[in-house]
Amino acid sequence: MARRIQIQLIALFCFLATAASGQTNSSNILVSYSFDDAQLATGPDTFAVFARSRGTVRLNGANRLSGYRSVEIRDMAGDGDFPELQGYFAPRSKGKLFLHFGFMTATPYEEFNIALAGPQWFNLRKDGIGFWLKTREGHLCQVSDSMPKKLFLVEPFVWYVVNGIYDIDQGSYDLVIHKEGIQKPVVSLARQANASNQPGSVVDKFSFIGDTNEDKSNVTYYVDDVMVGIDESIVHLPFVAPGRKKLFIDYWNEAQRTRRSQPGPIEAVGLADFGIRQKQMEALKAAGLWELLLRLINGQAGLSDVPQDPSSDIQRLLQAVGLWGEGAKALRDQKAADALKRFDEAAARVPSAKIYAMNAVLSLAALQQWDAVDQRLSAIYADWQDDLRLPPAMATIGLARQRLDEAEQWLRGPAEQIPDEIGQDLLRRLRSGAMTPELLQQLKLRFPDNWDDYLKDVFVAEQYFLVLLWKHQIVDAERFAQRMADRYEALGIPNSRWYERMGDAAFLLGNFTMALERYEKGLKEHEQSPGILVKLSDVYFRMGDLENERLYREKIYGTIGSE
Repeated sequence: MARRIQIQLIALFCFLATAASGQTNSSNILVSYSFDDAQLATGPDTFAVFARSRGTVRLNGANRLSGYRSVEIRDMAGDGDFPELQGYFAPRSKGKLFLHFGFMTATPYEEFNIALAGPQWFNLRKDGIGFWLKTREGHLCQVSDSMPKKLFLVEPFVWYVVNGIYDIDQGSYDLVIHKEGIQKPVVSLARQANASNQPGSVVDKFSFIGDTNEDKSNVTYYVDDVMVGIDESIVHLPFVAPGRKKLFIDYWNEAQRTRRSQPGPIEAVGLADFGIRQKQMEALKAAGLWELLLRLINGQAGLSDVPQDPSSDIQRLLQAVGLWGEGAKALRDQKAADALKRFDEAAARVPSAKIYAMNAVLSLAALQQWDAVDQRLSAIYADWQDDLRLPPAMATIGLARQRLDEAEQWLRGPAEQIPDEIGQDLLRRLRSGAMTPELLQQLKLRFPDNWDDYLKDVFVAEQYFLVLLWKHQIVDAERFAQRMADRYEALGIPNSRWYERMGDAAFLLGNFTMALERYEKGLKEHEQSPGILVKLSDVYFRMGDLENERLYREKIYGTIGSE
């Protein structure tokens, strides 16, 4: 049996939110999880994550029904265990429960199970399983009166929203399932016998899992917007794929509302931010340190709780997370020098963790060390250029820099006189966003006296544009982006980034047709840009074109993948 980790509040691993507090009476909601904001749910609930197997339960920012994140459940056949997400609520022995959740699978022919159960756990007996959905041979099935019955053939990368009314006294339920983009439900059933055909069965938990006993499943599926309550309005929540979606513009607007007087730490949105991937997850679990990692991320443990063994990669990884926590607190407390020291120490321990280096840059911005800001930003820009968190971070840096109007000076004519083709090629690569430590070193060798001026040409211009947006001078920002695109074209430099920025300005102005045109032009030069693809998906969603919204969303799956 897998090890169970009880979690009251998971600030990174599972974000709990009051997803529908504006549409339902919160006192009638037993469980409400949308996995976005670090808020307590609306009832006396807890999570249990079964996490000893090679499978995983983790946040996913690419494939979500609403908001910024869903939960990804990934099983691996033959590992002797299973990943599972369980939720708990106060036992209910009578009346009706109303269920609402969304799911999407990448692997329809791999088994997964979703169940509502009681104190007898997941067994077909009284007070055991009450409501049970599972996949079999590509079909979604309901288990009613202990018999699996096929409902429909599941499509990959399509969100389905399940609404159920579970009658505890009668031992039956009504079931309605909607498929994204289709108004008519694909399933509409009434008075179905519960899984064990037992009236009066107590229920107090739900489960999302891979397969249950055979250990043959390699499923990857996603869950979002889980709600359980005694309020019928829960099953009447609107669903227009992809649901109550927060667009990249919403992320920008929320960053504006929470801005600080000086740069603050950038938030972590996934374990990959800390350099933690499948290999590291397996090693942490094998060493019995997985729970400590979660406590470090949540701020429930500190650096002093990490075993001191500098020879171990895993120990260094945990130390880095502990240092990150201390650095984030120091930067929020306006102790930028202390924060910089912590972030640099964390980055030295785990160089592959992108969040430490970016927070170090923000600390340097708070310290007004602009040459160091530009140099370090150039070294990590390639890792961040398609990240939704970069524009607000750059705007924050720009606001701290203050003297950004100098960016306009470079538009009066070419700022560089390049004596040879090698230097010209270096600058083309720099301005196209292809920044690497190797390119930076080549730039220093070719232009030893003024190499940092070319970094400012890139960074200050982008920060100037984003500060104009931040100050709601959107038309001025759009015009500046057009001038930058024209300048890059005259210099023979790829200008897709500036067409993307023009699209951002048009999106904020509500001109979706123009935003679409700008993004598509930017995509011609950068066909696999996840940043542009997600924005195209968002534009089509805002325009009500769900077919193209899904088309670009599926392109993102193939480009971004899971964390």
